[in-house]
Amino acid sequence: MTNLEIARIFSEIADLLEIMGENPFKARAYRKAARVLEHTYLEVEELVREDRLKELPGIGAALAGKIKELVETGQLRYYQELRQKIPPGLREMLQIPGVGAKTTQIVYQHLHLTSLEELEAAARAQRLREIPGLGKKTEAAILRGIESMREHQKRWPLHIAAAIAREIKNYLKKQGGAERVEVAGSYRRGRETVGDLDFVVASEHPSAVIGKFVEASWVQEIIAKGETKATVLTRWGMQVDLLAVKPPLFVSALQHFTGSPAHNIALREKAHERGWKISEYGVFQQEQLCHPESEADFYSLLEMSYIPPELREDQGEIEAAQLGKLPKLVAKKDIKGDLHVHSNWSDGVNNLEELAAAALAQGYQYLAITDHSKSLAVTHGLTEERLFQQRDEIARLNQELKNIHLLAGIEVDILANKELDFDDKILAEMDLVIASVHSGFKQDRETLTERVIAALKNEHVDILGHPTGRLLGRRGPYPLDVSRALEVAAETGTAIEINASPDRLDLKDVYIREGKELGVLFAVNTDAHDVHNLDDMQYGVLTARRGWAEAKDVINTFSFRKLKTWLKKRR
Repeated sequence: MTNLEIARIFSEIADLLEIMGENPFKARAYRKAARVLEHTYLEVEELVREDRLKELPGIGAALAGKIKELVETGQLRYYQELRQKIPPGLREMLQIPGVGAKTTQIVYQHLHLTSLEELEAAARAQRLREIPGLGKKTEAAILRGIESMREHQKRWPLHIAAAIAREIKNYLKKQGGAERVEVAGSYRRGRETVGDLDFVVASEHPSAVIGKFVEASWVQEIIAKGETKATVLTRWGMQVDLLAVKPPLFVSALQHFTGSPAHNIALREKAHERGWKISEYGVFQQEQLCHPESEADFYSLLEMSYIPPELREDQGEIEAAQLGKLPKLVAKKDIKGDLHVHSNWSDGVNNLEELAAAALAQGYQYLAITDHSKSLAVTHGLTEERLFQQRDEIARLNQELKNIHLLAGIEVDILANKELDFDDKILAEMDLVIASVHSGFKQDRETLTERVIAALKNEHVDILGHPTGRLLGRRGPYPLDVSRALEVAAETGTAIEINASPDRLDLKDVYIREGKELGVLFAVNTDAHDVHNLDDMQYGVLTARRGWAEAKDVINTFSFRKLKTWLKKRR
């Protein structure tokens, strides 16, 4: 049992508990444990042998016992018992955009539907609208959700792809004979979702690497196998391609299998103008074959500056590289703090002290606590009284903390009538204000855009949170005129969030680039509800890089002193 396999079992247990209507804290504990297992670099099997499971945050005695049972037996009795109680199709229903555990429960209780096919048939026969609590709109939304899910079902969010890639990379490194192992393709380019994984390996014995690859325990099906290439379907359901080459060919192979097809075609055209040919096997300069020692050398041969993987989409990067005008992209090391984090004062897991310690471990100078405002009751949003109590507690903590500073912030709702959830006098008291839309997604484009613009024009709003409200694979963006919102943000100096949660990655890269050209400032934030979510910053930075953003474009690359100055000027 690998870390990822146990994490997926724990995630399914959380889903099953939600469908059964169990205590939400119990489901949350399993989901939190799954996230910990996905992110940790410690091998669970080794921790079990050394009796060190409790070193993992959030893993108590009960969860440790279940992990141990999985590692030692390959099975978990509790998991099997839950699966017997819940038909497998019900869990699939949870993957439909907009369908949660409550809707799944209602559908099962009233119509005893146990599969997506049965649910779709019932919706098309207009049977769902007859169920109390659902209605015509829910029925239509479920049909749209099923269609959307089918469109996206072969795409994987980055954090899941990352966990699978880590498992496979570690396996290949342990087999011996692999001198270099890298993930290429859309994953390396930081695309918001990934269809499959592409690996490139350097080895003096490529066929031996291929042999070990197809023999891995996680290989469910061998789709194709040759001396240097193989394609398999993994037990996780993801397809993985491997190219193994001799070491001199590695750089050319990595470059070729990283770039988008459009980028590679454009490069071949540039090479053709010189009478050259380029491929995964090297650069053919007339009759001479050249093997670049690095990707920087590869682009230098074509008289270009190095093009980072995230930009290899044929969106003007080749022309910019020829002119030496590529941006110096923002990097994770540039980030000085996170400006959108939730605590257990609303719907977060951790208390203020735990969040401060985790931020310090990230190397941050500051962390903004931005819990939800009162209208979002489902998240235990803060009333005015509790908001000021929290602010006082943050002020007290700042007297004790060293090398990290907490900002007293709020994520205030932009209400359907364009008003903010708190009045300006209260917002003026806060260190930082994020304004976000959490409801009323079905308003028309003009109404919703005016609603967001009103928030952007409020002098107390510092950041527009998750600007389009999308949830990848589950909910599309609401009908916002993003270009118009960016223009207003440029005028008002309001920062636009690049939400780093791999479920959101909101703002989309094309809009980041558009905003950058207008002079808009951005904030790359995790929207963390758990200390482990702070690691999601890497995905936000990837998205920012895909949008050509530089450190100077991102306010949380500012030092604490510079950030305070920026916030003060806004007030």
